[in-house]
Amino acid sequence: MTLIINEVAWAGTNASEGHEWIELYNPGASPINLSDGWRLESSDGTPNIDFSSALCTIPGCTIPAGGYFLLERDTDGVISTISADLIYAGALSNSGETLSLYSPANELIDTANGNGGAWPAGSASTRSTMERIGMLPDGDTAWFTNDGVMRTGLDYNEDPIWGTPRNGNSLTPTPSPTNTSTPTPTITTTPPGVRSVIINEIAWAGTASGLPDDEWIELYNPGTVPISITGWNLRAVDGTPNIVLNGTIPAGGYFLLERGSNLGDDTTVSDIPADQIYTGNALSNTGEALTLYDGANRVIDTANGNGGAWPAGSATTYGTMERITGTVDSDTAWHTNTGVKRNGLNANGGNILGTPRNSNSIGPTPTPSSTRTSTPTSTPAFVIDPRPIINEILARPGFDWNQNGRVDVFDEFIEIKNLSPIDINLSGWKLDLLDGGSFSLPNVSLKPGERVVFYGSQTNLLLSDGGATIRLYNPSGRIYDAYTYSFAREADRSFCRLPDGNVFGKWFEDCTPTPNLANSRAGVVPSMPGGGYESPVCELPDTIPAAFLLAECRGYGANIWNSFYWDQPGWHVLFFRQNTSKWEAFIE
Repeated sequence: MTLIINEVAWAGTNASEGHEWIELYNPGASPINLSDGWRLESSDGTPNIDFSSALCTIPGCTIPAGGYFLLERDTDGVISTISADLIYAGALSNSGETLSLYSPANELIDTANGNGGAWPAGSASTRSTMERIGMLPDGDTAWFTNDGVMRTGLDYNEDPIWGTPRNGNSLTPTPSPTNTSTPTPTITTTPPGVRSVIINEIAWAGTASGLPDDEWIELYNPGTVPISITGWNLRAVDGTPNIVLNGTIPAGGYFLLERGSNLGDDTTVSDIPADQIYTGNALSNTGEALTLYDGANRVIDTANGNGGAWPAGSATTYGTMERITGTVDSDTAWHTNTGVKRNGLNANGGNILGTPRNSNSIGPTPTPSSTRTSTPTSTPAFVIDPRPIINEILARPGFDWNQNGRVDVFDEFIEIKNLSPIDINLSGWKLDLLDGGSFSLPNVSLKPGERVVFYGSQTNLLLSDGGATIRLYNPSGRIYDAYTYSFAREADRSFCRLPDGNVFGKWFEDCTPTPNLANSRAGVVPSMPGGGYESPVCELPDTIPAAFLLAECRGYGANIWNSFYWDQPGWHVLFFRQNTSKWEAFIE
């Protein structure tokens, strides 16, 4: 059972220096109950968090397999779009201190800034976080300053967080392809840490050779020093294969395992020698979990850790299941090789749809540096972590957008767009509102770049004109996207991402509604057929007092509302005014 300190916002956020937060990550195949006696302590005594007595927002302070645990200091508004798992007290020093994570047996499991000097990464000027690079053991070169190329979440002022709370970190070391199968004899003196070696690629369907034994698995060392894996174990959840490993993986190098009918069979990848041949039953094509253990039986990495169907790979094309560079194991961490990038030949001399002993098809390729300052990658975040996103929101309709013959609140809509390079099925995904209400997405498949619109008539998520937070969850309950919109100031003005579908693009509040079309701030809202149509939608926002809304907009005062009359000079009776603050609407 292993747990790591994954990200530290010691400088706070741009909203407040005091808005510090810390993220833990569970890379294992089983959930971890922190309330069993886990502790997170700072070298100066504050913060000092005993999870056994902490008030967590989730039962048992439990971190799911492959999941994150978000700690926010003093308030749950530190990251406004992502709920904290625990609120703690005590500030971190900007000059540096050590964070230590202890197991219930009082074993030191992990540290952050273990040498106690200045923080090795993070920035007090930009409020950027200190992110773990891949699964490197703690050390000054194991951390990276988030540079804004990949980030998630909004701060208290609804500005982007310079970090990746509850998401994969920005940077991972890049493999340096090697053409030799002879392991480098140098053995690292640093104890292996979680994801110090990664299960990088799996040919669970075999190859197009048609030979039943021709499966192969690739391991990858993302670190800067060689790692001996002699005595380590790679085994499937059903007990086979169960491979006792033997060899050393060079820094930035690969270790190729080929399945054969006997120990002399090295033909699965015919033009690349295997580092080790293994035997045993084939991997099930319906899916199983693989776990990599070190010599002390500690979990180092998993593949398909939830044990369901393989999240990628193809039994039809024999495309491999490749790790998307820089991601932790989850259903969205894998990609099916399509042959756009490939390497190696099968036993019959045909092309392998995979990349044995070479970098995978998808992911950033930053150049490793001996300094802590990394060259930012220009690769978009959706290539690092394929996913659907919330792309457009209409909270105040004035047109019959769902084409049911009426204009009402059921014309409100939320648009989802697929940024993945592969098809995504939305079954099991969920939309919800932070202040209540949720909707389970139907069994709909989106092709790359395709969108789907969910109207209020379908979701029953009524979007307040006064602002709300909309969140998108994956089937494992992880928040994949969220947006908090402010006042819907007028009808038929949507909130949208520009450029369309770009996770780095900004949100705008004056877009022309374009359900199932590219987002735009230009254009006009269509007219109702026949002309002379008068919208029954009240011109007042739904945030005003109910009695006032009823009198003006529910038949009793129909057509009375007209801003021309209400705003005339000398008109001293009650009138409606919308404050510039998004939180207030009141009657004066």
